[in-house]
Amino acid sequence: MRVACVQVATVDGEISANRTQALRLTEQALVEGADLAILPELVTTGYCTNDYTTVAEEIDGPTVSAFADVARAYDAGIAVGLVTRAPDGRAQNGSVLVGPDGVIGTYAKSHLCVNDDPRVDESAAFAAGHALGLLDFAGVRLGLMICYDGQHGEFPVALVAGGADLLIWLNNRTSMPVWEAAAIARFNRVPVAAVNRVGTAGWQPAEAPPRIFSGVSVIVDHEGEVIAAAVDGKETLVAGDVDIVAGRHRRNSRVLNTLQSRRPDLYALA
Repeated sequence: MRVACVQVATVDGEISANRTQALRLTEQALVEGADLAILPELVTTGYCTNDYTTVAEEIDGPTVSAFADVARAYDAGIAVGLVTRAPDGRAQNGSVLVGPDGVIGTYAKSHLCVNDDPRVDESAAFAAGHALGLLDFAGVRLGLMICYDGQHGEFPVALVAGGADLLIWLNNRTSMPVWEAAAIARFNRVPVAAVNRVGTAGWQPAEAPPRIFSGVSVIVDHEGEVIAAAVDGKETLVAGDVDIVAGRHRRNSRVLNTLQSRRPDLYALA
């Protein structure tokens, strides 16, 4: 499967312009042969408000509809991060996977960051998700993670135990070192595609230094080896071919198989 990380320069709060640019770059990735394109967390909004219900979209809203049209036109899959609406009306930090036939499924961020600034205090701004993001596209089971999700070691383990062939990791943060994706891949024997935004935070106080989002989107194989990576913090596409079958074979091997050697009887500490 050819995967493309669409490393977008999101401008916080400029929803229409962000959507247009993200669509343009996604279409470019699909024209260049990607089977699956993934976009950053909160790609259309960034962290832009103290009340995210004002920018939350329904699943049939303009962003998902526009990306679904592109997926249909190119017979491809697209995972996009945006503010979605929970059944109770609260905003969620969500992601939607679309394919040639429309919406495949959704996932809402499970692990919410706590911060002093209300705009990035996700624990107050969003309703947490309560289900794993395991979605099937083109015969491949995708495991979805959003930013802080990936900082919790049990989470990718649960996704791989649920059959994930590829972890797709949507981020919106200033620093995303390559070793993080590589470690998750290596310890779980699963390829990881991690996408991040670039640009400068629009909500940083005037007296504070600029908060710069570094990008460093990366695709690694099931052994943690880099397939493709962004070389700088500019808007770009990072694309590479992921060997799904080789990863499955490795996870089914009896040699150093961490799924088989787990000791969950020892892990229930809390």
